[in-house]
Amino acid sequence: MNRKILTTAVCTALVGVVAPAYAQQAETASNEDVTKIETVTVTGSRISNPNVVSPAPVSILTAEDIKATGAINIGDLLTTMPQLATTFTMGNSGRFIGTAGVAMQDLRNLGTARTLVLVNGRRMVGASAGTSAVDTNLIPADWVERVEIITGGASAVYGADAVSGVVNFILKKKFEGANLHAQIGDSQHGSFGKEFISLTGGWNFAEDRGNVALSFEHSQQDRLMFGDRFGKQAYRAIRSPGSGFDNTLLPNAGNYTITNAGTFSLGSNFLPELRYTFDPNGQVRKQRFDGPFDRDSPTLRNTNATCQNCDRLDGNQDLQIQPQYKRDTVSAVAGFDLNQDHRLYFEGMYSKVHSKSYFSPAFGATGNPHIIERDNAYVTPELLALMGARQSIRVGRNDADAGSRGEDTDRQTARVVFGAEGALTSDWLYDVSVNYGRTHERRRNLNNRHMERFYAGLDAVKDANGNIVCRSKIDPGHTNLALDFNQGYGEVSPEVAASCIPFSIFGEGAISPAAANWFNVTTISKARLTQFVAGGSLTNNNLFELKAGPVSFGTGVEYRRETSRSINDPLDIAGETFLNAIPNSGGSYNVREIWAEVAVPLLADLPAIKSLTVGAAGRYSKYDTIGGTKAWRYNLDWAINDSLRVRGNMSAAVRAPNIDELFGGQSQNFGFVNDPCDPINTRNAKDPAVRARNCAALGLAPDFQDTFSATNEGLSGSNPDLDPETGRSWTAGFVFTPTFLEGFGMNVDYWEIKIIDSITAPTFQETADRCVDNPNGIDNIYCRNTQRGPDGQISFLTSINQNIAATTTDGIDLGMYYSHPLWGGRMRWDLNATKVLGYTDYPFQEDKDETVDQNKTLGFPEWKATVRAAYMRDNWDVNWSTRFADGGLRVTNASYRTNPTSTTPIKAGSGVFHDVRGSYTIKDSGWQIYGGVTNLFDSDPPVNLFGTGFGSGLYDSIGRAYYLGVNYKFF
Repeated sequence: MNRKILTTAVCTALVGVVAPAYAQQAETASNEDVTKIETVTVTGSRISNPNVVSPAPVSILTAEDIKATGAINIGDLLTTMPQLATTFTMGNSGRFIGTAGVAMQDLRNLGTARTLVLVNGRRMVGASAGTSAVDTNLIPADWVERVEIITGGASAVYGADAVSGVVNFILKKKFEGANLHAQIGDSQHGSFGKEFISLTGGWNFAEDRGNVALSFEHSQQDRLMFGDRFGKQAYRAIRSPGSGFDNTLLPNAGNYTITNAGTFSLGSNFLPELRYTFDPNGQVRKQRFDGPFDRDSPTLRNTNATCQNCDRLDGNQDLQIQPQYKRDTVSAVAGFDLNQDHRLYFEGMYSKVHSKSYFSPAFGATGNPHIIERDNAYVTPELLALMGARQSIRVGRNDADAGSRGEDTDRQTARVVFGAEGALTSDWLYDVSVNYGRTHERRRNLNNRHMERFYAGLDAVKDANGNIVCRSKIDPGHTNLALDFNQGYGEVSPEVAASCIPFSIFGEGAISPAAANWFNVTTISKARLTQFVAGGSLTNNNLFELKAGPVSFGTGVEYRRETSRSINDPLDIAGETFLNAIPNSGGSYNVREIWAEVAVPLLADLPAIKSLTVGAAGRYSKYDTIGGTKAWRYNLDWAINDSLRVRGNMSAAVRAPNIDELFGGQSQNFGFVNDPCDPINTRNAKDPAVRARNCAALGLAPDFQDTFSATNEGLSGSNPDLDPETGRSWTAGFVFTPTFLEGFGMNVDYWEIKIIDSITAPTFQETADRCVDNPNGIDNIYCRNTQRGPDGQISFLTSINQNIAATTTDGIDLGMYYSHPLWGGRMRWDLNATKVLGYTDYPFQEDKDETVDQNKTLGFPEWKATVRAAYMRDNWDVNWSTRFADGGLRVTNASYRTNPTSTTPIKAGSGVFHDVRGSYTIKDSGWQIYGGVTNLFDSDPPVNLFGTGFGSGLYDSIGRAYYLGVNYKFF
């Protein structure tokens, strides 16, 4: 095709991590020796002109880089890159309902919704209902040629969601021959097995005018439970004796107000001397406290309720380190040259994923207790004597004998692209395409407690014949105290009463399997997402000639429609299960866009100016939900000489609210709230006088006390009246590829991103606080969203999405490589590092003094880096890779400044993990054999961090693991 065939290779300064300068000697080569390649477009610009280098930092992960890690799913691999956060790893992806096994990328820790993921420069359908965030685990690892990551607002080039930048997966566009790739692996701890197999084949036809390629890829991993990896570890923070608010992480510790056996108090819920528990035979006894504990006091009512060497909850007994996961992906590409100027192409992918995750069982705690009446059939004479005149007791119990809750999820994602590209004239190039994708999800919520059944069976009595039965069978009009307290109605329905199975909760293992099978149900949740994109572009890399070179220009239009629908089980919708009441939700939006981009060479071949090019881009978008938005970008590229290039970029980006934020609905939620009008909390206010005055205006006495010890109920969810978020970013840096040191390159780039009008929902605590901290009084939205009962206690809170927050972050990226001969082979060194200089959240952007400094706290590392050393000689290839993540404070920076010893240890140490891989290619056979070890030195994460939380995702929690594999090229 006559598509601006190049006679030299693309300048390596195109990429921010500086790749080797291939074929730089082309200028002196004869025409016969020149390798011809097609025009290359690098992420960050739609203009396919190799003379216009990327104005923003672009980091590259190549296919060889991926192979060197032994990764079988690409999502976790990407999170090791310094630019990307560990918000979603395979280990911590189960933090939210329905996301286990999903890998959504988070660039600069600014959120998955603000990172745009592309496949071959085009959008891909989302993976989680209500969002556009892509599951990158679906990308076939063997089909990837490279991954390009660009920092900074790219909305002007690619549209909404690119506020923090773009992650662009460049996949194979053609393939000839056949290749088999298979790999197995296991871990040293817990038999954490992995399997991978990929088969790729492709062929040309019609005298090489066409090509078709197919790929099948299968990967799977076993689940890894906490006990298999770490044994029995249970750490909790206990206040040091006499220190007031200082906490020390101690082993063999946990919450003493909830246990597997059941526990209750005959006085203050937090006084150990008044607490009782049960032996396995159901006999009541004093709760054991052999070590230090936190207790209630007049000045410390919000206790940790924690003890060591005692009867307590083991919070890790049901913790899952890695979910069970299986993925099957079929990919296809096809292309056909109609003639020398026009080409048709096709891309297709179908992926089926199954994930299974388990977490804690249902429980009864302070806020939703198991209420046992004195005439319960399982109450022993000893317990009855202890109860005295009490009509009931409230038991805190972790119902492990009823089975762990879990999610068994199937996801199916399909995507097809049809397009045409070519040349309208010798200079005008076009590309038009239609892109459709859809995701179907079916989630089975395992061991989901049917609350009415559970409380009906819990209320067991003896009938006239001395048989233990459910009270509702013989006294259907009796008010079930537990059902009334927890569900808001006290009478058991005839249907439930008819099938009711009574059971005991006194002692570990007391709940019978028959009863558990009766009150546990499997509810079904379904979701469907679709995406349709149609667009086209025109580019001209020789619009007209200036003295310094040709002007490049690009323009295009795009139409996109997104839909999402979530359908929940009727029991879950009605709030009849242990899940919160979750309504059905859904919505859609469409957007029409037009964009343009230009690059203008101003100067060339002058002293200290080999070339100087400026560029600009703009995009206008019209949404049917929020109206019109604008995004722009300006950039500068200055090649001082053959060794040094300076670049800069300034841009404005937008993010339109997604379907979930607009139309997700509002549902029941719960959260702990320390009443700001309690005198203990009033004195900690920003302005205690203002808070005291407002609390008095609410009708509360000066000595009002927060006696509500449970989680507060409320409503949270979407808001159809949201506005778009706006981002501003700029980058400045240089690329150094010295001509005097062949094989060496370095880049340094400063970046800064600011986001305003961020969409967030204030927490219940923030809602309650801001109600009474407003200097203008209590006539505000936050007071209207904080309801109080006749006794003054907070009874209900409302918190919905609003454009109220802002964030600023900045840092420095460093990339270096050096490739050189060594001992008859070739050695290559690579460094990719990021230092975050600052990360500040403004929860309420109108209040500039109220900030949250996130930098250097857990999950927000100051430094993150990867180092790789690779040696190649003859048929051997050996790689050593090191992953580094700086540790962070376990508390907030504000807490640390006021009390630098508030937690011991107060800082989680850095994570340093080493991986090795070696391969041998059998000459003239098509076979390559390889093997590797990840986490070579079996490094553990810091104490009490196990890779399942947001911050602990930085660390390798699997331990030393091994893999072996083969590649075979058939022909």
